[in-house]
Amino acid sequence: MGRQQQASSAGADGPRAFTWEEVEKSVPIKGNATTVSTDPVYTVINEKVYDLSGDFFSWHPGGGVAFSQLGKDATGAFDVFHPPETKEILANFYVGDLKESDRGRDSGSFAEDVHELRKIIDKSGWYKSSKLWYARTVAQTFALWGAGIYLMAKHGDNLWAVLASGALIALFWQQCGWLSHDSCHNQLFTSRLHNDVFGYVLGNMAQGFSISWWKHKHCTHHSVPNVHSGDPDIDTLPFLAWSEHALEGFADLSDTGLAKFFVSYQPILYFPLLSVARLNWAISSLSWNAHDMRKHGKVFPTRSAVELATLAVHWVWWIGAGVYFLKPAYAAIWFATSQMICGVLLAAVFSVNHNGMPVYTKAEANGINFYELAILTGRDVHLSTFNNWFTGGLNMQIEHHMFPNVPRHNLPYLTEHVKRICAKNGVPYHETSLMTGISEVVGRLAVVSKGARSKVHVQ
Repeated sequence: MGRQQQASSAGADGPRAFTWEEVEKSVPIKGNATTVSTDPVYTVINEKVYDLSGDFFSWHPGGGVAFSQLGKDATGAFDVFHPPETKEILANFYVGDLKESDRGRDSGSFAEDVHELRKIIDKSGWYKSSKLWYARTVAQTFALWGAGIYLMAKHGDNLWAVLASGALIALFWQQCGWLSHDSCHNQLFTSRLHNDVFGYVLGNMAQGFSISWWKHKHCTHHSVPNVHSGDPDIDTLPFLAWSEHALEGFADLSDTGLAKFFVSYQPILYFPLLSVARLNWAISSLSWNAHDMRKHGKVFPTRSAVELATLAVHWVWWIGAGVYFLKPAYAAIWFATSQMICGVLLAAVFSVNHNGMPVYTKAEANGINFYELAILTGRDVHLSTFNNWFTGGLNMQIEHHMFPNVPRHNLPYLTEHVKRICAKNGVPYHETSLMTGISEVVGRLAVVSKGARSKVHVQ
């Protein structure tokens, strides 16, 4: 029975009543929903059941991100990622309601308090961005780029100037990352197209990270933060393992020697690995879109073509500047310095956001409210002028995960509200200094590393 036929049938005979067992068992054990063409696969939003089988993932703007919400209550994830008018489109996939006895999984005092906070945000205008604030931030960011290029152009024969130039370019890339992050979360403009254009300039051309690649990876992370075998940000084997869950089958993985070496000594190798993280992400951006081009065959994929063209601009200006202004040896130093420092600057912030916080299995996460999961797995870093700037507002990670469309300059207004809700409902809210956060991350790596060493009897 096709989706439209199911919807018509539900309308004629009354909505079909589903149990949670039916919803959860609809998820394919192997493969993914994009391969399901006939068998229904369900998700629940506001106690209503929707079938996302068939061609849903081929046209869904979020691609396969919604796969992370199959068999689950996706109410929170739907609310934070979609404008109100999306509900009209969603109605096309409606097939019934949850049984009365199975409702209320996402209700209670905590859920009601979060709902009230959403009303406060909307009434206070905190979803609206300050264009002046962003214009000033963009200008400050490109000033870093100008200073870096000036140093290499005017003092390219001085090693210290070359190193300083590389560091400034690294900081420029990091700050571009935060700006493109904001645009990809649709924080700057009401128009998705305008946000994407901004992202192409600051993300693809300036920084070298594909926004399509980033959206797929990052939005999946937002849907299931710190969920084992769900969150791509903690799927870092064979180099790093963030929880005991990741050590399942570790002894087999370690037969190659690669996982055995890296994970067994990951607290020591952590920062050296961060130094190559940026280059790895930049290459992944290219390969992800190149694969998309090949997958479509003769059908011209406009999105990937735009992605690759704008990414090419990044590589041309970066390599061109080094080759044009510097002699070969110094150009190599400049290339390495900018890549390595930026890797540490970006990844250090990313890791403090969630790493070292609790990691849950999919079964455990299914029983946790979407907003509560964001709080339990997130780590805030104290508000300060430096922290807010250096982390691009990601020091308010908990608030950002709960309300990702709120522009970062408005996030400080939310912190006391969220703390109040957490205190009222007994939900742990974790906040530290930047250095303490980094220490907690390395400490957690050490604990998991000890477990890995015992599994393979490393002496």
